[in-house]
Amino acid sequence: MKIKKIIPIFIVFGAGIFASLPLFRLGFLPTHDGEYHIIRFFEFEKMLRNGILFPRWAPGLNSDYGIPLFNFFYPFPNYAGNLFHSLGWSLPDAFKLSLATGYIAAGVFCFLWLRKFFHPIAAITGTIVFSYVPYWFVSLYVRGSIGEIFAISFLMLTLTAIEWRWGKIVSIGIAGIIVSHNILSIFFLPIVTVYLFIRNKGYIQTIVVGIGLSSYFWLPALAERNFVVGLNVVNFKDYFPQLYQLLVPSWGTDFSGTSTGNEMSPQIGLVPLVVIFLSIFSILKNKGGEIERLAKYFFVLVILSFFLMQEISLPLWRLIPVLSFLQYPWRLLSVFLPVVAFLAAYLSFQIKNMWFSVILIFAAVFLSYSYTRPVTYAPRSDEYYLTRPNFTDGTSSLGNSFSTHWSDWKKERAKEKIEIINGSAQVSNVETKPTDYRFSVLAGTASTIAVNTLYYPGWIVQVDSISVSIDYEKDGTIKFLVPSGNHVVRVYFGETPLRILADFISLLSLFWIIRSAILEKVYEHRNRYHANAQRT
Repeated sequence: MKIKKIIPIFIVFGAGIFASLPLFRLGFLPTHDGEYHIIRFFEFEKMLRNGILFPRWAPGLNSDYGIPLFNFFYPFPNYAGNLFHSLGWSLPDAFKLSLATGYIAAGVFCFLWLRKFFHPIAAITGTIVFSYVPYWFVSLYVRGSIGEIFAISFLMLTLTAIEWRWGKIVSIGIAGIIVSHNILSIFFLPIVTVYLFIRNKGYIQTIVVGIGLSSYFWLPALAERNFVVGLNVVNFKDYFPQLYQLLVPSWGTDFSGTSTGNEMSPQIGLVPLVVIFLSIFSILKNKGGEIERLAKYFFVLVILSFFLMQEISLPLWRLIPVLSFLQYPWRLLSVFLPVVAFLAAYLSFQIKNMWFSVILIFAAVFLSYSYTRPVTYAPRSDEYYLTRPNFTDGTSSLGNSFSTHWSDWKKERAKEKIEIINGSAQVSNVETKPTDYRFSVLAGTASTIAVNTLYYPGWIVQVDSISVSIDYEKDGTIKFLVPSGNHVVRVYFGETPLRILADFISLLSLFWIIRSAILEKVYEHRNRYHANAQRT
């Protein structure tokens, strides 16, 4: 019996491995975002190695002036990438393995979710159709959108946890969605909330805990968004896919909105379209039970997502400004993934014909097979990225969106990290860490010192352990006055009161999860003890 339960897991795991084989081979995969992520992994690792577990600053980017990249950029993929890098893989390979992990995990979670509703054949059918929706391979092999991959994986974990009644895991899943891709969470959180109202209203508080658990990231990002150039430098109106692009199969590797004839594909996919179409008849034919109610909910999600991807929905986008943060309307193709999974399993369950499931699985794999074989270049080492200024000196952000309001992108490196701007002074005993500089100043007269790092709220300057004011208005870098004499100076990046509050909320939420888990075990043990006592 145990072997029979494990075999379906191996089947869906194998289907995921087959589709992600290029990620396990030697060679570099060219994607839209991949090289951005590689340099982010490296900067994130600098902070982790210096004992900063929740990085907000990327010290080496922006021509070594630093930038508050990780205060706004979703952190979870960086933790995953650094895990693989710490185990010995190169940064490019760590990126590929992280992509594969998120994708394969999503398939396993999908099966566990569907298995609570349907028999193994139907659950396998829904999972494989889910795993071969074309949008997966746009994200994996064209865009390299590791954040979206993990966000979808956490969405599937959350749906699984709801059905298996793992309340604490629901909270972790919600937090995982937010810290994996804060943009997709704008749409995924309402989807999960409605799902909970349908399936288990008692778990609504787990969403609040999950949001609280991730508050260390999203709360400062929202509160401090006015300190940077802008979190939304993309005009969503330019990226509505045409109707034929959604319905007609195509493939390309260029950015969306290009006119090269090789534009990336926003297709829904032939098999998902067939599944959605056939499910209409099945839903109308069958009486309204719990499964039919969920099928109707997912069908409504399909209609809503399809509508929002059309330019005709522009008035709604203007009416709900938060939608503009999605940046690309075709991102809503991610919603089709769990929807198609459920509807495919639902059809297999209702039709009760083994051959229907086999044909559906074969069609899903066959029609998407060519999308799972991307172009592969020669392998690239870490040095390829870490020795090229076009990677190390940029801001690793579209349109330099994380540059501060006080300074644009610094195109050239400073000659010295610490400089004397005016006065008579000497600097010695310099000790530097990514976000902590310590040095001595011997000043003959009052002198202005410059540390060639961008100012951002959280930077503190102390002269002889006393905080002094920072002048950053001229060019956005840190400048301060040192009086005459011999002084010890420390310049470091710390948490603001708001960030401390956000950190406290996250810790409080984590404490609630741990406390609930412990109490649950205590009650379980106590009930088992009383039950045994009554028997004896």
